[in-house]
Amino acid sequence: MVWSGADLQRVTDAAGALLEELGLDAYLFAIEPREDDWELKLECAFKDGWQTVTLPVDVELLLASRTDNAARARLLQSWSCRFTACLKSADRESNAEGAVDTA
Repeated sequence: MVWSGADLQRVTDAAGALLEELGLDAYLFAIEPREDDWELKLECAFKDGWQTVTLPVDVELLLASRTDNAARARLLQSWSCRFTACLKSADRESNAEGAVDTA
C-alpha cells in the first residue's frame, strides 16, 4: 500500500499523542511503514543515558486510538511495558524534590 504524506502525519500524530500520555521525560521517535506492518523506533532517556526501543505497531489500532478508548488503553498498556526503563517526567520531579542544596 502506498501511504500519502497526510497518512504518515496522522500516524505520527497518533503515536505522539500516546507517547505524551505515557509521560516520558525526554524522547525522540519515528514511525515508519514496513513490509507487513509499521515500526515505532523510540530513543528515550533512562537512568544512565539513552536507549533505543523498536517495536512493531498495528497501524489500524494506532489510528483507532485517537477516538477509541479501548484501543488507546490497549496500546498504552503495551507500550508502557516496553518503555519501563525510560525516565518519566514524574521521576525527574521527584529527584529534584529529593535533591539537597549544599551551597
